[in-house]
Amino acid sequence: MPVSEAGRPEHAVLELVHGLAGAQVALVSPPSQWNCVAASRFRMGKVDISLPPLGAPTFGVNYGREMRLERTIHGRRVSGCGAAGHLSILPPDAATRWVFEEPGDVALVFLNRELFNGAVEAAADRDPAFIEVVPRFIIRDLVLERIAHRLLKAIAEPNASRLLTEEIAHDLASHLILAHSNVEQVRPSERMSAMAPGKLKRAQEFIVANLDADMSLKDIAAAAGMSLFHFAKSFKDTTGRSPHQFLTQCRLLHARSLLHDATLSIGQIAKAVGLSHGRFTAVFGREMGMTPSEFRAVLEV
Repeated sequence: MPVSEAGRPEHAVLELVHGLAGAQVALVSPPSQWNCVAASRFRMGKVDISLPPLGAPTFGVNYGREMRLERTIHGRRVSGCGAAGHLSILPPDAATRWVFEEPGDVALVFLNRELFNGAVEAAADRDPAFIEVVPRFIIRDLVLERIAHRLLKAIAEPNASRLLTEEIAHDLASHLILAHSNVEQVRPSERMSAMAPGKLKRAQEFIVANLDADMSLKDIAAAAGMSLFHFAKSFKDTTGRSPHQFLTQCRLLHARSLLHDATLSIGQIAKAVGLSHGRFTAVFGREMGMTPSEFRAVLEV
């Protein structure tokens, strides 16, 4: 029985793989905050493991030295050497066997199956039951490498935005559909059009009015009166920025205004824009080239 049929979320699947591989986990996504994708980075020794159907589109990236490995799926066995950055994709509904002939340093990413199915219906107008993720073995895919790295970076940052991880998950679903499934390429005439001005205005107004909230893509899409999957792509197509990038810019603009009020502490300002003190300082410093305290000091000169 596929893991998903037993009601196991992608986080439980991640723990299953950790256990079977005897993994020494360095980074793992927090289940309480990530509801549509799970990721981890771990080290393991030489192993020979058989995985049941995981019920979730999955890929793994080699973060270590070159390793020899072997994969068996549908009774067919292949082997090869994977260098740093090489990756393999596991379809959700097939059992696999993996033999690692050297110790490894691996990042694994599991996408929520329900999200993937919804993306298939919205982006390709197909029945997900007939869409298959194509197994890949020791390939390079810079998009998937970047997605894995962004997720690991988000794990390492305290209080990473839920909106950011949801956007990464939608990017992953879109790329798997277009590059690694049996869905034919979407013709230009079928691509999503720009968002209607009224819907865009409602989405932006909702974001600005809720800067102190931990909003989700679903919240913003509902405010715009759009389906989740059409909203996620059309917002960026229209504005050139993702909803998370727009939210970050709005938070920084509001924070810059609040920093002029000397009666407010940095912690109060951080709370007013929906960030922890540490996260606010880090984001502000990255975008502005100075900490909030340094910015305030310039105002007082």
